Amino acid sequence: MSPTVFLALVSLSLPLASACRPPLATKTLMNGVSAARADSWDEAVVRWKNVLALNPGSAAAHNNLAIAYEKKGAWEEARKEYEAALGLAPDNPAIKDNFERFKSRQEAARTGKGPAARGGNVADSDLGRDR
Repeated sequence: MSPTVFLALVSLSLPLASACRPPLATKTLMNGVSAARADSWDEAVVRWKNVLALNPGSAAAHNNLAIAYEKKGAWEEARKEYEAALGLAPDNPAIKDNFERFKSRQEAARTGKGPAARGGNVADSDLGRDR
């Protein structure tokens, strides 16, 4: 194969190869999910903050960051992230459910009627909104 043909094939295949890879934000989101599953909440926070730096409109990253803050006991930060997630995806049932459970746990802790159990369900996808 001539060097010119080889270079042409390489130059044509590079954009296709990069198009086949998942976007960096999606990969980083999934790395955060893996960290959360390993109970490495500090690492998960870093990963999901990185997702938001790449894609501030990621409802999944805001939801997951809220859960991580909840797990760490950072209640105000969790509330802000849930509200941001709901602002981006107000009809998403997973986010709505996580936020409602968060508010219920907060109310139970405030009134002394139950423990402030921590955390909702981490989204291991883009929740259908981050494309």
